[in-house]
Amino acid sequence: MRATRWSLLNVRRHTAALASVVVAFGAGCSHGGKQKSTQSAASSPPTPRQSVSVSRSTRLLTIGSIDVQRAGTRGSLSDGVRRAVLATAQEYVDSAILAPLQTGKLGHDYPTVFAAGIRPAATGSDQPVLTDLSVGKTTTLNEQSTPVAVSALVDAFGTLVYVATKFAVKVQATKTNGTFTIDRIVELTLEPVGRTWLVVAYRVTATRTAPTPKTTTTTPRQTTTTTRRRAPTRTTTTTTHAKKAP
Repeated sequence: MRATRWSLLNVRRHTAALASVVVAFGAGCSHGGKQKSTQSAASSPPTPRQSVSVSRSTRLLTIGSIDVQRAGTRGSLSDGVRRAVLATAQEYVDSAILAPLQTGKLGHDYPTVFAAGIRPAATGSDQPVLTDLSVGKTTTLNEQSTPVAVSALVDAFGTLVYVATKFAVKVQATKTNGTFTIDRIVELTLEPVGRTWLVVAYRVTATRTAPTPKTTTTTPRQTTTTTRRRAPTRTTTTTTHAKKAP
């Protein structure tokens, strides 16, 4: 078995503040002067979801821990925002990971998960890491995801600025050449664009372990040709001498 690990970090930086926010979420740190509120969201185990084939099993994402960092004393993470953020993360999993493994193609809505500023990278140079399009269609598929850890940033006026998600996805699948696994750690940072929460930054690590190709060695059969030679024919001539009468 051989394991290939891919890692990428792509951040849309309009301001220095955005970069520092992404770093804060990625490291899970609390900066001085900000009030931190941690909520534990009770979540039931992931619900199994039947996919396009009875031999394929996937699970829906669920909310795990919730951490809200505030610059002031106001602001919270509403249930509506939680659902919207989770829906975007689920769309990423469905269109980037499951669709290629089920159909061999990206989900139609894959580009719409990302904000305009980061979309070219997500659909271009970063696509091999963000998606499993290179793996292609599988014959069997089992996917499991960890609960989504949610971190939110609220400014001094109580306005929710950014929400970050972190979760892991593990896939076990088979193709004609054997069984393989894909382990992916996903961090998505989202901001509101209209009524939709879109991904404005991501950090993804994908480790794919593929079966070692079977090497077929063909040994040519040795052909031995035996030539039989006929023994030379020997001719024997016998001469009889008759005795003369007296």
